[in-house]
Amino acid sequence: MDDALVAALRADGRMSVADLANRVGVSRSAVSARLEQLKADGSLNVVAAVHPEFLGLTAYAHLAIRTSGRSQATTDAIAALPAAAFVSAVSGEYQTVAELRLPDSPALYRTVAEIRGLPEVEQVNTLLYVDVVKGLFMPGRPLPSWLRLDDRDLAIMLRLQADGRESFARTAEHVGLSPSATRTRVRYLVEHDVIRIAPVLSRARPDAGLVCGIGLNVRGAGDAVTAALAARDDTEFLARTIGRFDVVATVAAQSARDLDRTLEEISGRPDVVTAETWVHLRIAKERYEWPLPTAEELARR
Repeated sequence: MDDALVAALRADGRMSVADLANRVGVSRSAVSARLEQLKADGSLNVVAAVHPEFLGLTAYAHLAIRTSGRSQATTDAIAALPAAAFVSAVSGEYQTVAELRLPDSPALYRTVAEIRGLPEVEQVNTLLYVDVVKGLFMPGRPLPSWLRLDDRDLAIMLRLQADGRESFARTAEHVGLSPSATRTRVRYLVEHDVIRIAPVLSRARPDAGLVCGIGLNVRGAGDAVTAALAARDDTEFLARTIGRFDVVATVAAQSARDLDRTLEEISGRPDVVTAETWVHLRIAKERYEWPLPTAEELARR
């Protein structure tokens, strides 16, 4: 039931309880009770992530950090950086991986330099994202140039960053609109990729399974590889990169056997030259909420 609920919410984070019940094949009361339980124990939250371009974030990078021995202090120090969107202690040659999102390349360089200066850091290997092919909260297209939002839209987005399934009536109370006007604005924000509403699963829950990172070197442009990976249900994240890898992906599996089968399928492709993997052991940070621009800042754009 939980897997079916998550799959439905990934398709539409605001799908009604009635539609979820039809999709899962149980009663509305059972779906409602299960959603409340998962939210209460921290296993599942549905949130709205804002398009990085709208936030002024244009420089993305994947970092692999080698430390002198395993260092929780280093992982936690990187997680404390405002630019860090994802930080995890991992197995393999490197001890920590991180994803950074910053306004521009100079800001990215300064943040990487700050990480290199941490006491136990020996090496930082940086990959620059060319584009994000698949990700729950990374859009596949730029924002329309004609898009214009106001302070009411910002207020709605702020509410949905905390709870992507908050009712239109409750959101309307806080933003000074009618529920129908709020519904229209939310639909507009979603349709134009300003926000993306989707479930976030806690990696700490007992049935969380395994999460594995993969770095690929491919033949040529690698279009067939990225298309195949993007089509997989177990691929959570996929990006084309510049650096020691051509493609970086994150895949999930319920067991070591499932993960082994997945890695064999991916690395065994004829257009994959080499594949390096790392297992996420402890996710220190997984961030989807970011400060929004003010209405005045939007007006100056």
